[in-house]
Amino acid sequence: MTYADTDFFLAILKSSDWLKENAVKIMKNYTIETSEVTYIELMLLAKKYNLDFIEIIKDVMAICHENNSIYIMAAEYIKNGVNVFDAFHAAHCNGEIISSDHIYDKLDIKRIKLED
Repeated sequence: MTYADTDFFLAILKSSDWLKENAVKIMKNYTIETSEVTYIELMLLAKKYNLDFIEIIKDVMAICHENNSIYIMAAEYIKNGVNVFDAFHAAHCNGEIISSDHIYDKLDIKRIKLED
């Protein structure tokens, strides 16, 4: 497996990119993998490039031949207005989180409050 960073996926996912042709060739010749860091970075860049959060996640998972519902869940939270980092925390927390951030109360996540 060959690790790809965010630039590779942006080249594939954007409608037009100067690296697109090479990225497509590479994708056909390598088994691609990436990490959660790439998913987070892509979510941060999605608005800039007018990309759909959920479709990005699905497309990257398809390229990497993986299926991780946590990434889809995070994308859904982001699509509904949660910031990227809180969305990934929410997706990972299994319904319970220790935090002072009130956003989790709105997500129907049990929050163990840090504040008094």
